[in-house]
Amino acid sequence: MKTNRIEHPRLVAIETTNRCNAKCEFCPNNRMSRDRLVMDDELFEKIIDDCRSFPLGAIEPFLNGEPFVDPRIMDRLLLIRQRLPKTRLRLYTNGYGLTPKRIDGLLGLGVDHLYVSLNTLDPEAYRRIMGLDLERTLSNLAYLTEPQRKPRVARKVTFRMTRTDETTLKEQEDFIEYCRRLGVRSFIVGLFNYKGAIPSHLPVPPYPCEHITRIDVLSSGIVTLCCMDHEGEYAWGDARKDSILDIYNGPVALRYRTLHRQGRRHEADPCGHCNVFWPSLERVSPLRKAQFAVQIASYFLRFWPTGKRA
Repeated sequence: MKTNRIEHPRLVAIETTNRCNAKCEFCPNNRMSRDRLVMDDELFEKIIDDCRSFPLGAIEPFLNGEPFVDPRIMDRLLLIRQRLPKTRLRLYTNGYGLTPKRIDGLLGLGVDHLYVSLNTLDPEAYRRIMGLDLERTLSNLAYLTEPQRKPRVARKVTFRMTRTDETTLKEQEDFIEYCRRLGVRSFIVGLFNYKGAIPSHLPVPPYPCEHITRIDVLSSGIVTLCCMDHEGEYAWGDARKDSILDIYNGPVALRYRTLHRQGRRHEADPCGHCNVFWPSLERVSPLRKAQFAVQIASYFLRFWPTGKRA
């Protein structure tokens, strides 16, 4: 590997498990055909140690499962914090398994940002969307957000709503007000189509996707294209055999980044069918950066993929 061409991923996401306690209708986890696994400790520690060889901005022990279904998640979080003390630790959960006992276990651990996927405050809609009991989740979140506890659990807390075609304006307004009362950030986002596996009215953007600048490791060790490639069909490599940095700078990953940065996203299968709208402007020429900036602004103004929308 030529050192002058080495790139570092801005984020490493580790699927410590692909098991989930929810059945979200907008998530491909329900249709996943690969084995349901909990990542073994040896592989997890190997990935963490790989990440110590380069400056890593953020790490997320989450991909296509619920972290709190992993029986070893608390030990894994502690290991991340011990071995990667300067890397931002972000944690995602649906909140159902975020019990008071687990919340207390997070106190002072050093989570930088905690995201909770809530999606609605309507009990019937919640059960339809996620297959869970809203009352238990709200009880967990009430405990989490008590003023003396919340800042010790995470530096930032964000509750997230995925906006589907059925999401009403009132649901969105109620969600925003609920977050305001609890003193957490609210985030409403449109529906991703998971490279065409989930119906969404949001089109495929023409500009580079930010997912080309991250590493996503499945519970088996396969480094997949991104979190949208839930079956690992478009693998970049295998973390059991190669280092994270070598995989990120390997020929498959490099090809994807090159096509995106050249404005040829449509040639990068399956990216030409995927509507992830988060942009990346890393390592593009000033001219292309200006062109992509216009495309990004146009997409967000026209399709409004984030925030409240009727």
